[in-house]
Amino acid sequence: MVLDIDLNNGDIETPPIEKTREEIVVNKPRKKKKGFLRFFIFFLLFLFLGGISFAIWKGYIISEKVGFKFNAASLISNKTPELEKDSKGQYTSVLLVGVDSRKGDDISNTDTIMVASYNYETNNMQLISIPRDFHVEVDKQTRHFQRINSVYAREERKQKDGGGFEGLKRSVKEVTGLEIQYHALVDFKAFEEIIDALGGVNVNVENSFTDYRYPSGVKYKTVSFQAGPQVMDGKTALEYARSRHSMQNNEGSDYARARRQQKVIIAIQNKISQSDALNDPKILIDMLSSIVNNIKISEFTVTDVQAGLDLLKKFNEENGKSYSFVLDPLAGGGQLVEKVFVPSGAFAIGPKEGLGKYDKIHEYIQLAMKKPYLYSNNPRVFVYDIGIGYKETTEKVKEIKQHYPYINIIQSRSILKDQEGNYVYSDNNKYKESVNDFAQYLKTENKEKPDFVKNNLNPDAIIILLGKEIEKTETEGN
Repeated sequence: MVLDIDLNNGDIETPPIEKTREEIVVNKPRKKKKGFLRFFIFFLLFLFLGGISFAIWKGYIISEKVGFKFNAASLISNKTPELEKDSKGQYTSVLLVGVDSRKGDDISNTDTIMVASYNYETNNMQLISIPRDFHVEVDKQTRHFQRINSVYAREERKQKDGGGFEGLKRSVKEVTGLEIQYHALVDFKAFEEIIDALGGVNVNVENSFTDYRYPSGVKYKTVSFQAGPQVMDGKTALEYARSRHSMQNNEGSDYARARRQQKVIIAIQNKISQSDALNDPKILIDMLSSIVNNIKISEFTVTDVQAGLDLLKKFNEENGKSYSFVLDPLAGGGQLVEKVFVPSGAFAIGPKEGLGKYDKIHEYIQLAMKKPYLYSNNPRVFVYDIGIGYKETTEKVKEIKQHYPYINIIQSRSILKDQEGNYVYSDNNKYKESVNDFAQYLKTENKEKPDFVKNNLNPDAIIILLGKEIEKTETEGN
């Protein structure tokens, strides 16, 4: 899953960096499973095509382009291969950025910035996108803040050959609190070619929308998408992931675009892990060609490749899941990020705590890593009194909010006065795991809409009904 992409028409305040096409291909972090697979695949491909000596020779040549570090001793090691982990040994995180170099444009705008993090305890993966307009501190002495998408360019200018990524990794760690073990830069050409090599990807378009200002060279063109499941080729998937000017169904924003990009990444991961694509020599060769020419990654070894392959196997066999998050003003029930004023007058977002203050975002991300099914859906939770009383309902809502910070929990009206017991349910099946979580907290087995509720209170939300304590009969008391 090494891709995330986006491009903008150069709206950052930093001057361009002069880079050659080869220099664009930046580091490829032992990307998620998918990244691991690709590299393992070209390594095996060389073994089969030309024998071990050719593999060693070719592996060295490729290392010059994509970061592979060959160590013969790793081939005979009995040690169980492991990826690098954070200091607590719980996560492996990859920083992914996207650029567009197809027309020789300046590629300093890393307008897609995402962290892909694997949780070894839950066997889940989280994709966390940071919008390009998120402002971070770029100079500690002057306390100067800029868009995070300008950090790579700024740091690369000061120190080439890795300075850009090191600076961006520092900023991302400050914002998310996550330690970054690997990193990768992918351009649009790789994005398109890998999807085409796979024969397309299956994407469920959530909302229909049309974008009349999709960039096409120095002009614009119209792109349109209809809601529903469909197979997308590379060009279509790129347009779907990149569009951000629609006026329909809230799809015309950088935040909606980030969510669509994550959907495409997960679709690529699913296509690779659930099909025979990796057994097709032509697909492998096409993917290899795209990887070598359009991606550069942080240094990785044979051990990394094998560890990634093992991780992918575990992820598939134990039904691991991928979850998506975007640090936009809706994240965490609207309690984390807001539009902020900057002297330049440019559109900017940052922490509600204040620029450079990330304690609440760190807390939110840690909670989201533990219960991604709850926080990725970012549900609204409506609490109704059906018998417990207004005062008691108010106190219970305060208690629930403390237990579930950064979830939008709303105290609603009293609808009944004499019902016993608590109920938790939702008309939307996507909240099933979250309903179970709330029901466990409230110590109730009532997880279906009760017959005495005749109306659809809130179809796209979680409903909590608080009734009187169930009175025990004399028999039950004994």
